[in-house]
Amino acid sequence: MKTAQVIVKRPGMFTRTRRTAEGTVPFSVGDKSIHLQDSRDWNAIAALRRRGAPPTAGEVRARLSDVVERIPALGHRVGGRGWRRYFEACEVDLRHHVEELRFPAGRTPEQCMKEAVERPWPPGRPPWSVQIISGYRADEHLLAYRVSHVLQDGIAIAMTGQSLFSGERLPFVPAQPPGNKLSGRALRVGLRLAPRFFLPSARWLPADEPDASEEWQRYTAVLDRSDFDDIGRRTGAGTAQICLAVLCGALRAWTPGHWTGALDRRQRRGLPAYLAMSLRAQRETNCLGNRVAGLPLTLPCAEPSPVRRLRRIAEQADYREVNDFRKLLTSLYRAPNLLGWLFAHVVLRGEKPRPIVTIIPAADPADLDAEELLALPARLPKQTAGFLVTVGTTKITVHCVLRPFVGDAGRLPGLIAESLTELRTALINRPEESAL
Repeated sequence: MKTAQVIVKRPGMFTRTRRTAEGTVPFSVGDKSIHLQDSRDWNAIAALRRRGAPPTAGEVRARLSDVVERIPALGHRVGGRGWRRYFEACEVDLRHHVEELRFPAGRTPEQCMKEAVERPWPPGRPPWSVQIISGYRADEHLLAYRVSHVLQDGIAIAMTGQSLFSGERLPFVPAQPPGNKLSGRALRVGLRLAPRFFLPSARWLPADEPDASEEWQRYTAVLDRSDFDDIGRRTGAGTAQICLAVLCGALRAWTPGHWTGALDRRQRRGLPAYLAMSLRAQRETNCLGNRVAGLPLTLPCAEPSPVRRLRRIAEQADYREVNDFRKLLTSLYRAPNLLGWLFAHVVLRGEKPRPIVTIIPAADPADLDAEELLALPARLPKQTAGFLVTVGTTKITVHCVLRPFVGDAGRLPGLIAESLTELRTALINRPEESAL
């Protein structure tokens, strides 16, 4: 195989020449971290719920005939061994990537997706498929995009799933190494945020009888986008900041005994969590691999005022500081092989089992000729709970994923809706508190 010399300049470190086989893409630190763990079952699925009879496999293959040209990331698989792993281009035979699944009548779409997502992957093939799921209900079906977390992170999955069914293009443009040294401000922000990674966790889960099911629990709250827009106009807060504040209020109402009354210092501080943050450039459409990091923040669940909760979230998730922190992590994620594997190992060992919140844009289901967008995020090993927030043009949906031993989780969707109403009502009744 031909090789090409790529000069990679790393800010503040050194210049080195890396030999990269033609048609391959080096692993990021995120990819290395995934492969240091038993990641074979880390699959995610996003589905469109549609009315009418399902399409045939032949019809779907015809629609996907140019899929690798439109979305080159789907024409890659993992290559190499040990520390020398990378993504390599390969042939895609759509016969291995379109599946027809029929389930017994009476099942819910979510139950079908739980079973469909765990199907094994054909060896040597890119680990993704489009599934046609039917039978569970008359005159309705699911058209689902399923993929291994090894191939894509959650934000890339959302971008790919939307483009897959809309016909949009996601051209493959490998990330360019940064040309300038990191600013002193970015380094200072990184040093200031670093201690947040090591904060001890607070008590936040209910003490009720846990669910005896072996399945992870999944619940969904569908919220009106106009309420978020109204709060944003009144306060200047962004949608992501409002989402975090709403979730914070719901978690406080879920276990009020943990956050009120006589509190120790850990509880008063709040609940440490991670906000998933993409390390791709704003216009970068390369959806291959895992280039997501966690921004450590603390959800102020002990704060009784919904407006002050939003203010404290906005202080932690200031967009300028987040952008500086992103630049620092992007540089670290491009570390060369040995340093990259060492960094990934340190990240893996030091990772705390905290709730992870991922907030991603989503198309309006009606634009994709669908009734509803459904999603099952990947189940990460140390994760007790994850919250995937899909932001559409008219609806914002919070997908709650929790381990089976977490009791009383079925209350969360209602509490999330109540938390949004509480925040909006507080701003209407006390407009003088709106300014953040």
